[in-house]
Amino acid sequence: MDKIKDYLNEVEHTEVKKFVANKVMFEAVRKVLMESVYLHGTLKEGKPADAMINYTFFLASRKKSPGFTNLTNEQIGADLVAVWEGTNLVEGGFKDLEKFTDTKVSSEGKKNPGR
Repeated sequence: MDKIKDYLNEVEHTEVKKFVANKVMFEAVRKVLMESVYLHGTLKEGKPADAMINYTFFLASRKKSPGFTNLTNEQIGADLVAVWEGTNLVEGGFKDLEKFTDTKVSSEGKKNPGR
């Protein structure tokens, strides 16, 4: 998180904190960014099943596609690993964003309703 402080000015830092505090927006943005990885090939209500939109199937299908027929299994596997690594990097960014929460604890504490 210290490296992030090096390139965010105070206004940006404040806005990121607001974004992270809005859990609905945070998860919605995560879903939009990760949609192609998380949702490809899954069943959706009201839509026909189409397993061929799954990204990993796309990677494998290139071996039989014109212009890609010399791809080796090793190259396809390397591409799959690269997609996995990219996914982990994006998820790591979201984990870093989650560190932008206010850690201030109220000094008042909870009031005893019996007093």
